[in-house]
Amino acid sequence: MMKKSRLSYRKSMKMQGSLLIGGSAISFFTKNVSLKGLHACCTEANGLEVGDMVYVCLPLMKMEGVASIIWKKLERDGICHIGLKFLKMRGIGGSAYHYRYEGRILSR
Repeated sequence: MMKKSRLSYRKSMKMQGSLLIGGSAISFFTKNVSLKGLHACCTEANGLEVGDMVYVCLPLMKMEGVASIIWKKLERDGICHIGLKFLKMRGIGGSAYHYRYEGRILSR
């Protein structure tokens, strides 16, 4: 089986962020980041499911906005890996960054 080639370059980058869903905040660290999304690692992912829309805060990158969970994998050691696709992100704290996804959301 051939794997689909990547459309965006991924940068290995570890930084802290948070996911806001409902009234809860979940802290995470990124494993890698691209223009269109990121790979997050966290220890608590109760209630998060593929297809959920979450609010993402990345203070170090001065970004926040809405993303969709496109994949989720729980490891035996309790670490949860989550793939997020940015849908509508904006810069904060003086950053002029703006991104809006214009395609369909596909999950794995």
